[in-house]
Amino acid sequence: MAEGVVFDLGYAPHDGPRLGRSGARRALLRDGLRRVLGLRRKARRKIFPVLLVTIAVIPALFFVAFGVIAGEFDATATLFGHSDYFDLTGSMALIFIALASSELLIPDRVHGTMSVYSSRPLTTVDYLTGRATALLFVVFGFLWLPHIVLFIGRAWVSSGGFGDYVTDNFPVVWETALASFVYFIGYASVAFLIAAFSSRTSVAAGTYLGVMTLSGPITESLVEAGFPALGLGALQHHPGYVKDWILDDSTRTWIPEQAGIEPITSLLVIVVLSLATGLVVAGRYRRAG
Repeated sequence: MAEGVVFDLGYAPHDGPRLGRSGARRALLRDGLRRVLGLRRKARRKIFPVLLVTIAVIPALFFVAFGVIAGEFDATATLFGHSDYFDLTGSMALIFIALASSELLIPDRVHGTMSVYSSRPLTTVDYLTGRATALLFVVFGFLWLPHIVLFIGRAWVSSGGFGDYVTDNFPVVWETALASFVYFIGYASVAFLIAAFSSRTSVAAGTYLGVMTLSGPITESLVEAGFPALGLGALQHHPGYVKDWILDDSTRTWIPEQAGIEPITSLLVIVVLSLATGLVVAGRYRRAG
């Protein structure tokens, strides 16, 4: 006659605080930040984020130092404006978003961990919002931090005094913050869309960079051929065009501008594209979950 055997697997029920949905959201955000910054991962995963931030901040420190030296000789030096700085960091942000967005979305879906998230009090919107917010924190900080350094440095070396410079130029702080957010929305929405339908991070990143960079010369050729409305397809140029509008400073001729499109129209393209891609990606992940 068979005998029953009881195995003690050491299971113990959770006796700590039950954090609920808000706790799951915070945990998802922390995990996203670790992925984006390469924390708790191999050293090569950390190199690119650190290198990117270093490259973004060093020019601002250089221009501040140059201003100090010029001030010692009773000279003024303005080599780089805030609008010019976005042209430098915007391209780097594009590459970073290409790599980070695919790393945030693809592994969970490919490795089957979406079911783990579905077993928690998280909705699809919670999951995607957490991933997007993690990327926003890093990209926004990367784009905006150099402008704060530049602003404080210029106030420090200002001949009119620190306080007067801050008072007279404080709008630059919120203007650069708004422009940084526009860059993020304009770039990240397409990156999330491509990552949502890709199964390999390298393919998603390469496809995204190809779409964004090639959209410029292709639409420019079409605009020059007599199709100005197709200037709306210059995806990489819309954030820069809106940035010049916000800062009231033109650094170059953007393709939408060349096509006779108003900056407000470029802003609407960014907003509509982000909403549309958000709906598509949410639908994709509801089916995947």
